[in-house]
Amino acid sequence: MKATQISDFIKPETFLVQALQVTTVRSMQNLLSQLPIVSENEYPVDPTDLDLGWKEGKLHWFPLGRDRGNAGRIKLANSGEGPIAERTINSMEALIELERRRERKKDPTSPPPSSPREAVMRYFALPSLDQIPRLVGEEGKKVRQFARLLAKKIEVRVVYDKVEREFRVSIRDEGIGQSPARIHQTLLSLGSSDKGDKPYLIGLFGQGGSSSYAASEYSWCISRRVNDLLDGCTDGVGWTVIKQVIPKGRRDPFYAYLAASPAGEVVSFSARIADQAGCKAGTKFAHLGYNFSGAGSAVMRRLYYMLNHILYNPVLPFDLYAGSTQATIYGNGYRLTNASVNNKTILDKVYSPQQLS
Repeated sequence: MKATQISDFIKPETFLVQALQVTTVRSMQNLLSQLPIVSENEYPVDPTDLDLGWKEGKLHWFPLGRDRGNAGRIKLANSGEGPIAERTINSMEALIELERRRERKKDPTSPPPSSPREAVMRYFALPSLDQIPRLVGEEGKKVRQFARLLAKKIEVRVVYDKVEREFRVSIRDEGIGQSPARIHQTLLSLGSSDKGDKPYLIGLFGQGGSSSYAASEYSWCISRRVNDLLDGCTDGVGWTVIKQVIPKGRRDPFYAYLAASPAGEVVSFSARIADQAGCKAGTKFAHLGYNFSGAGSAVMRRLYYMLNHILYNPVLPFDLYAGSTQATIYGNGYRLTNASVNNKTILDKVYSPQQLS
């Protein structure tokens, strides 16, 4: 069956702009009401025959990873900060992969970096972040300025909606992005990975930030591949929504995304429409109605400290926007080194000699 064309039901230019402005659970529900979506109870996914029950010209809730038993793997996180850190790591990988692919395009014989840190040094001339405070003089100043500029390519933003009384978390990067035709095989995959032969990337097992779906009432994703690395695919953007599905009469919920074909492809928009909506290359995930496990009013401040803790010495810095506050995250390794450089005694504790018996 062919993929459902969203232009048959709504004006794509208007819809994409609306989709990018969705910030709350209520606004997402209003947006979805415009689309021809088959009820989750009317499409019994059969991995052996995905066409079975598919309704031509409609959108369907399609299990992530083609697995109706995916809830157990997605509900792994025990705090709201962990999935955000995972998504941020994915963004770091997207920036590294972009440079590696361009390097291979110029020289197919070039050997890959042996580690993520080697990749960052090769492609961005950036040392381990915890060493930056030790750089002095003009060299240190230039590296710090460049690190701050580089951090703008990855943005984590947390907003509390006082009217709806809910959190929204978004993670955006200016990395390699994905073509609409491949989003279901990459960004929406589960338990599969193409990173086994890429020692310069961080992740491996294909779980990534999928646990963020369990912390959200709805998530949406949009991605566009960089124009010089389309790999034969058509330029444009892919968009979808992810939510938990609880089928009627069953006790095994699963997580699904909005698919436009039985193969699992997502809704796509042409390059022209993407340009009109201001969609640049890269990927953005937005998580609506995000659950921070009862952190209350301290969420914004706690997130800053937790991300520095979880990502103790990340390979790349990134910007965190929490409410009206902006900060660049370098990890606690950087913060501790910076403290010890500025005050040599801050990390030292002297113990008197102890007699051993």
